[in-house]
Amino acid sequence: MSKDNYLQDYHKAMGLGASGNPMADERARIEKELEKDRLKAAQKAASSSSPKTEKKGKVICTELVRQGLFDRADYLLGARYVEEHLTERHVRGYHAWGVTVVRKMRRSPRATAFWRKLAQARADHIAFLYGDASRRNRLGAVLCAIGHPACYLIGGMVGEQDWRSIYHDERSTPIL
Repeated sequence: MSKDNYLQDYHKAMGLGASGNPMADERARIEKELEKDRLKAAQKAASSSSPKTEKKGKVICTELVRQGLFDRADYLLGARYVEEHLTERHVRGYHAWGVTVVRKMRRSPRATAFWRKLAQARADHIAFLYGDASRRNRLGAVLCAIGHPACYLIGGMVGEQDWRSIYHDERSTPIL
């Protein structure tokens, strides 16, 4: 059998499901199954990425960006770090206290300045972890070393937090 005939049979099997050539039919069947598996995996990834995106709710950094006090690139790198390294439980624990902090930040410039220092230290440490050696920050490393396990523990003790409620305030503007 020539290569041209095999290819014709293969394409016929792909389109119609059978060509009369068992090898071409089998290959077409396998290709179709692989394509179905790829489609299912893509759909699963798309559906599972929505909850991951939902967990991002970085409320303190979001508030600092909203107030113009935090760099957007640092914000996005932090969101990437949360996505790649922290669990839903970590984020739930963070929201348990972070929402209250944001409300306090909106009323107090002193509280905002305090949390800005801590958020910037953590952002510097995260940038260091992603390869920016000039941004090594020991305070940020300590905050991550203590804060992440603490948030994980808290997240195991609390239910889902309504962190979006702080963005229904008319003073808030979305970050684009």
